[in-house]
Amino acid sequence: MLDQCAANTGIHPAQALVDAGYCCDANLDAAARRHAEHGTETLIATGRLGHHEQVPPAPRGRIPTNATRKQRMARKLRTKPGSAAYRRRKAIVEPVFGQIITCQNGRTLLLRGEDAARGEWRLLAACHNLLKIFRHIGTSALATTTG
Repeated sequence: MLDQCAANTGIHPAQALVDAGYCCDANLDAAARRHAEHGTETLIATGRLGHHEQVPPAPRGRIPTNATRKQRMARKLRTKPGSAAYRRRKAIVEPVFGQIITCQNGRTLLLRGEDAARGEWRLLAACHNLLKIFRHIGTSALATTTG
């Protein structure tokens, strides 16, 4: 996904916020390589907390030398800058999913098969983006640009 982002825009993102479902050794290794090659800081959630669990306190001191990549990432996310960056995800990405699911009835896809479902989701996302543009510029600006 980050390669596609760089291909589309011509630049590599400075930071990537990744959901917990993508936390595996291969992705953590790829994140380390991407940081070394392109400077992209990748924050991958390492798991989910239950409703009764509290967020552990921010770590202090040096990182243990025997910590695994997953433990290092969890520690990075618990620091103040890491938690602040990942907290922004709630305002950037999650509202889009909620709006598509509730306003466009995107909870269940009507088409079956991976390619068809991907196409349907892209159509829902395009409609969401067009609606945002329409609300931003308004009908008067739309009429002047087409006429």
